Amino acid sequence: MISDTRRLLGFAFANADLLLEIDASGRILFAAGAIAEVAGAAELTGADVKALFLGPDGLRFAAEARILPCGARRSLRLRLAGKSEVTVALFHLPDYDGRISCTVALSHQPEVTPLKDQKTGLATTEGFLAAVARTASPHDALTLVKVPALPKLCAAMPVEKADALLAAIGKCLAESGAKAAGRLSDTSFAAVADAKDGSKSQIAGLRAAMSQSGLPPTEIQETHVGMQGVLRPEQRLLALRYVVEHFATGLRNAGPLNDMGQAFNTMMDETQERLCKLSDTVSAGDFALAYQTIVDLKTRVLSHFEALARFSRGDTGETIQFVEKLGIADSFDLAVVMKVITALQADKAHDAHVAFNISGDTIQSPAAFAMLVGILERHRKLAPRLLIEITETAQISDLGAAAKGIDTLRALGYRVGLDDFGSGAATLNYLHAFNLDFVKFDGSLVKKLGASPRDDALLSAMLKVCHELGFTTIAECLESEDDIARAKRAGFDHGQGYVFGAAGRIPAGAGRETPRLRRKGMQETWQ
Repeated sequence: MISDTRRLLGFAFANADLLLEIDASGRILFAAGAIAEVAGAAELTGADVKALFLGPDGLRFAAEARILPCGARRSLRLRLAGKSEVTVALFHLPDYDGRISCTVALSHQPEVTPLKDQKTGLATTEGFLAAVARTASPHDALTLVKVPALPKLCAAMPVEKADALLAAIGKCLAESGAKAAGRLSDTSFAAVADAKDGSKSQIAGLRAAMSQSGLPPTEIQETHVGMQGVLRPEQRLLALRYVVEHFATGLRNAGPLNDMGQAFNTMMDETQERLCKLSDTVSAGDFALAYQTIVDLKTRVLSHFEALARFSRGDTGETIQFVEKLGIADSFDLAVVMKVITALQADKAHDAHVAFNISGDTIQSPAAFAMLVGILERHRKLAPRLLIEITETAQISDLGAAAKGIDTLRALGYRVGLDDFGSGAATLNYLHAFNLDFVKFDGSLVKKLGASPRDDALLSAMLKVCHELGFTTIAECLESEDDIARAKRAGFDHGQGYVFGAAGRIPAGAGRETPRLRRKGMQETWQ
């Protein structure tokens, strides 16, 4: 009898429309899910898997499955019998009676953020910012326009007249000579033009468009924001993006735009100033590290510490979000690495093992990753004591390249894991793609333990997948003995949280034992 755990492991990587298990002859032993042009999943059981695919593609699938080594995986692009393109992933799980787990995913187009507002023909906020990034210069000016009554006016008009009004407003702004124009909200618009022309009022054109729709004069607010600053061009654009994204919500609210314009200018100035100061702080390593304990839940023996950045002013979490939004996450990561290494070399009172974070941005940046590898290679003697946690604040788009990067770090002797797993960007696809040593589950999942049988079952399933793959699992945000008990029952190996003490200095004599977080077993044979 095949265990549900083994089956779950085989399908753990499924972001798919159809799940299959086949035997060595290609006979379908299990099927779940459905694709419109394929028979219902129940009818597939017992069929020859080649029949799902178009002629030669079925033969290719069978050949690949037949020669797939135990413990290996393959990914194929094939066509179904109905000619739709699919991605098929095969995984030959060891100790599974020769069965091969397969996922079949239709080749969906990636979800794309709309860049054009259908009503006005102008760019959306995202499209506007993208256009600004392509065309803007320090000599440009940003014009913000607000028509507070616009939604009410449109609601009082026949639909076709309201649509015509919005199209006329869009045409007016698009033909104003601006380099980029966009609709930021139901009431507000933006345009970027050379500063010599950027101060030209848009009000007359908008009034004309509204008059042509038979509307009486209505309030139109306008303000202008210069884009000059001491930042580099790419930083200035990131600052503009950061401010516009935060400011667009304010544009929906009532209030005179001249006050909002002043607020926008103030936000822009403060953002640029903050980025300059923070860049200096990061480059100088002018921040502190606090160390939080991570222990083995069964023995309560210390495993290692996590290094947490602490800034002298403001909320650290918000500061790190700002760092990532403004494009200096890679610099910050490298500064943290150097600070951790320096601290370990300077303090001989312990030989503790320490984990530090790097963002998905750093993994995906060739320049930043090369610098990271260079630093870690020079300090390779510390590899047995250093663990690397990849945070999921930025989604990793190129899983193949990231996997190679992780393999490079592990080849140098460093243990690598995922941080905050399950909180956002990271999915089971990461477990499929990456050779890891440990996975740290986000506290938002851990705190739900015991609250819902369904949630507990899902979390338990994810933990089983991790353990089958040889990953050590860590529970975040443990704050009481009850939390520890629930985490142990769920199957977590290690725990982290205030129940073990607040983050602080590493005590003398800590870390005399090597934590058992090195991945081992069958996964090392993956190709």
